[in-house]
This record gives sequence, structure tokens and C-alpha cells, in this order.
Amino acid sequence: MAKEEFEEIYRRNADPVFRVCYMFMKNSSEAEDALQETFLKAMEKAPPFNGESHEKGWFIVTASNICKNKLKYWFRKKRTGDDDRLEQVKHRDHYEFEVFDEILALPEKYKTPIYLYYYEGYSSVEIAKLLMTKEPTVRSQLARGREMLKKTLGGEENEK
Repeated sequence: MAKEEFEEIYRRNADPVFRVCYMFMKNSSEAEDALQETFLKAMEKAPPFNGESHEKGWFIVTASNICKNKLKYWFRKKRTGDDDRLEQVKHRDHYEFEVFDEILALPEKYKTPIYLYYYEGYSSVEIAKLLMTKEPTVRSQLARGREMLKKTLGGEENEK
């Protein structure tokens, strides 16, 4: 891949990839690391893309997988620095991240479709292709995910 071509791909995809990474990592520096790892993987193994939508989908799925692997490793490894990270997460601006945090708390099968639909603007048909599943399944996951969010967000408002 030529340098100019890679730079253009980076310009098109860096922002959505960073947002996906931040969604998982909840930390700017770790999200940046995952972003870099995603683009390194693209340099090494990216398939030929069938348009910008396919390209963006590949980057989002790859970034998600990289972040999931990092988080699995993080949870398995016992470190004293983990307490610092938990404190950072606790003290974030509550208003700005409340909904986002609730999305992150959803089970994986609801979290990813919700993110792709509402934050990246994919249709349920496009999400089904990205996740290699059926479109009615994606619509069900979106509906169930929304219901879960309504319960958790609505419940918090009623308790205050």
C-alpha cells in the first residue's frame, strides 16, 4: 500500500476507530494505543476493500476485536495499577458519559449493534453484513438493547 493511499485511509477512518476504541477502553491513551494497533494491522493484513463502507466496517470490527483482547488481558493480569484506572473511570463527567456507560454495560450482542447504529450511522442491513448475521437478528438486538437502556436510564431518573 502506497504511503499516500494509507494516509488517506487513516484520515477517513481514524476518528470512528478512535471512538470505537474509547468506547471499549474508557481511557484516551489506551484508546490511542488500540487505534495505532488497528492501523498497524491494516498495514500488514488489510484485505482489498470494496468501497469506503466495507473499509470502515473492517476497521471498526478490527478495532473492536483488538480492544476486546486488550481488556481480556487486562482483567486476567493482576496489577496494582488497576486501582488507578478504576478511579479514573469513576471520576469522569457523569452527564457526558451516562448513556455511553450504559451502552458499555450492555451484553456484547447488544452493545455492538447499538454503537454501530447510533454512533456510526450504519443501517441494520449493513450491521448484519459487518457482524455476519441476519438482519432480523440485528433488529431484535437493537430493540432489546434499547429496552435495556430505557430500563436502566429510566430507573436512575426515578430513583433520584
